[in-house]
Amino acid sequence: MILLGDLMVQLSSKWARTQLWIFGLIVVIFCSANEYLLPSPLFWIPIGIYCLFNAYLELIVSAIFITPGPAKESLDSVGWQSHMRDFDRITTHIQTFRQQHTAPLIVLLHGWRGSSASVQGRAEWFVNQGWHVVLCELPGHGKSTRVARWNALTAVKHIQFHIKNLHKLIEPQVVSHVFFYGHSMGGYICTRLSIDKNNIPYDLPLSGLILESPLMLYSKILNEIRDRLMIPNFLRSLHMRRVFRDVKTMHPSITLTGIEQFDVPQWGVPSVPTLCLQAMTDTRLGRDHYDATVKMLSQSDNLTHHLIESMTHSGARTNEEREHHLRVWLNTLESIVVS
Repeated sequence: MILLGDLMVQLSSKWARTQLWIFGLIVVIFCSANEYLLPSPLFWIPIGIYCLFNAYLELIVSAIFITPGPAKESLDSVGWQSHMRDFDRITTHIQTFRQQHTAPLIVLLHGWRGSSASVQGRAEWFVNQGWHVVLCELPGHGKSTRVARWNALTAVKHIQFHIKNLHKLIEPQVVSHVFFYGHSMGGYICTRLSIDKNNIPYDLPLSGLILESPLMLYSKILNEIRDRLMIPNFLRSLHMRRVFRDVKTMHPSITLTGIEQFDVPQWGVPSVPTLCLQAMTDTRLGRDHYDATVKMLSQSDNLTHHLIESMTHSGARTNEEREHHLRVWLNTLESIVVS
């Protein structure tokens, strides 16, 4: 027998719980107005208040799972192959550029509300260096399937699966090294993926991680959303418990201890050589995420980081300073030489 809570999760609308409580409120108003069952309003008023309170609470719980909005166009350029890969009822759009020789491979992940076209300039820079390049569009972005309750854990789960199966798109014998490159939200996801060697394809170690203006403090983003929703302080603890309830339903294997587990260092500290390229004036994320990255990752002696005055958070399809730092860093890595 399916419990009511499980049934609600299976409904396609993320507003289903809110709608249920509103329906309950309508029933209470109808019964009270028509003196149905019990004529006394003192019986119905507390029930009505309870339904109204839960309708509001479920509304702001659902609202925290914001969706990316209208999808941006995907990259459309000569030499790129497009693949639609299915996993767990979601289709992920992956684009590949395969060189005709053995070469390093880099997986690029775009940021929030971006697409493969958003990182086209970065991708083509690596193509011009003779690398294989893989562009994965996050769930709800580009041509990938939209999801009702977007969250980073779902994105990690799907990108993780497809990266582990890249051998089906580019054969192992032509791949010499594997790198990850993540911009903004993509950097957040790449950081998580980089800490587990089982996430690296081709049975190779991860040679390096590149983070561009990365999001590293998810709790800060959640608090910004809660501020925009004007959630009262006295409700925030209860609100987060219900958010975690929904996250746990979507990801039952995850142990939820608190919002801090979604921030660096609990989210993950890479053990591979890491390059962080940060827009000096970051109008989207500010400097907090970069500062946290430097503080936590510098302890492992694997981090190289630069503040780039000429680079903005988004856009910047090409940037001479960024490409200079990329070239210098890559040339310092053993057996990796960029021409």
